[in-house]
Amino acid sequence: MKKQIKFPYGISNFASIAEEGYYFVDKTPYIEQLENWGDKYFSFLRPRRMGKSLFVSVLEYYYGKEHKDKFNSLFGKYYIGKNPTPLANQFAVLKMDFSGIDTRTPESAYQGFLETVKTYLVGFNLLYKVFDIAQIEIIESQSTPEGAVKRFFESYEGSKIYLILDEYDHFTNELLTQDLNQFQSAVSQNGYVRKFYEAIKTATQQGIVDRIFITGVAPLTLDSLTSGFNISTFLNEEVAFHDMMGFTEKEVAQIIDLILENKNKKNELLKDLKHWYDGYRFHKHADARIYNSDMVLYFCKHFQRTQNYPNEMLDLNIAPDYGKLKSLLKVQNTEKNYELIGEILNNGFVEDNLVRQFSFEIDFADNQFTSLLFYMGYLTIQGEDPYTGRVRFCIPNYVIKELHWAYFAHLVVKRESLNHSELKVSDRVADMARGDIRPFLDLIQLILSKLSNRDYQNFDEKYIKVLMMSFLSVANIYVIVSERETAAGYIDLLLLAPENRTVANEYIFEIKYIKKSDFSEKQLAKQQQEARNQVLKYLDADPTLSTKKKLRTYTLVFVKDEVFVEEIEH
Repeated sequence: MKKQIKFPYGISNFASIAEEGYYFVDKTPYIEQLENWGDKYFSFLRPRRMGKSLFVSVLEYYYGKEHKDKFNSLFGKYYIGKNPTPLANQFAVLKMDFSGIDTRTPESAYQGFLETVKTYLVGFNLLYKVFDIAQIEIIESQSTPEGAVKRFFESYEGSKIYLILDEYDHFTNELLTQDLNQFQSAVSQNGYVRKFYEAIKTATQQGIVDRIFITGVAPLTLDSLTSGFNISTFLNEEVAFHDMMGFTEKEVAQIIDLILENKNKKNELLKDLKHWYDGYRFHKHADARIYNSDMVLYFCKHFQRTQNYPNEMLDLNIAPDYGKLKSLLKVQNTEKNYELIGEILNNGFVEDNLVRQFSFEIDFADNQFTSLLFYMGYLTIQGEDPYTGRVRFCIPNYVIKELHWAYFAHLVVKRESLNHSELKVSDRVADMARGDIRPFLDLIQLILSKLSNRDYQNFDEKYIKVLMMSFLSVANIYVIVSERETAAGYIDLLLLAPENRTVANEYIFEIKYIKKSDFSEKQLAKQQQEARNQVLKYLDADPTLSTKKKLRTYTLVFVKDEVFVEEIEH
């Protein structure tokens, strides 16, 4: 049996990866780049599952003086081991991680933050033995995070400190989605989070903390601290660090070369991975797009065993992100959320200015919300309008698109006061897979019947398509393709069986809409004929579709909440 490559899916401890023979995409050249950049205090933001915790673990082992004897065994085969910098293993590393704090109440959030800070300070002493028992007891007796950190630095006598803050904003982002006032209270001028960072800033001025590296998801917390902590260089603004986390296409291709037995399938496999996991672009001048590294490792871990796709292309650990998206969108008016998500799904993009500094002194503006979706990884940079300079944001990949669809379906159900359990969405899509599309179309008609006349004023076929895609995604049966390009034009809606699953029926839907006031039998016949001609042209233009034996094609002409269905033989 061929030896299996050990992929470090879910492992963020660098020593375990280096010593136990796990595959490692070498990002250590960026250590050299950081040292040569000329600044000492950095913040770098990326969405979840992009390798942030692993990278800071690399920094921890590289700079920690306690790991000097293991330098060659840890780094010898990587770039930085062959090209060490002057600061290797020169620091006492103080690393903190602010995920896992209980934010259910203001009290639990405060106590959680306080105890987390104290735990890391005590852990630092266990490693470096810089305080006696009496000094540690004083630090542990402090009733505020600021007090604990101040007493720590006041008593500290030792090597210069490299401070690493991982998931710096994890718990404050949760505060934001639960209660904006609670968030503001924590980070405002007299807030306990701000006071904590002010104490760190003082330690940098005293020369105790010599280097800082902060990772997180969004700049909200740092922005809100303003002068309390205004010393860090925001690396997201630097295109040179764009590829520091996540995988580039070249790096993914190298992994595929190691596990793919039939090399003739490489291009096909890379195309599918690009569709599912690629698409992130965090700087408008970046050439490469970035793959979500955790998702790629999840896929490769499964693929190498059987040379088949995993049962679920969507990593189940991504599922909680749907809940996070729902919580996140509560920050702004629900109706505006509905319109924004609808616009993104309708048009495939939204244009706005990228907000680089957030303020909660005024209402949470539309462009702030769009930018927040970008920082959280639900949108990414597609390009820039050459006339206005506004950024064009789009959904990065199919995994994130499914989250958008799921959330839009949730909004529709909530907005129209529907009972999700009674809708039996999954059962209706399952009926479609068996060959009966009527139950699912009945669902769409039910939703359309709930819309007000005002909703229909700017209504078009795109909205119907978004509704169909959103509710189809709930069942997780089909790969949903919108606007599939052919030589003869774009297919409205294409439903395909996933690579890893057999589905009895696949579908093409060509969708038309006629306003009630414009309806006539003649107009209906015209729209049906136009849709019929388009479908047949698509099939002629794309041999991969015309030869599919289980592909069924339909024209759907909607007149408000009524739909006229015609199946096209081919």
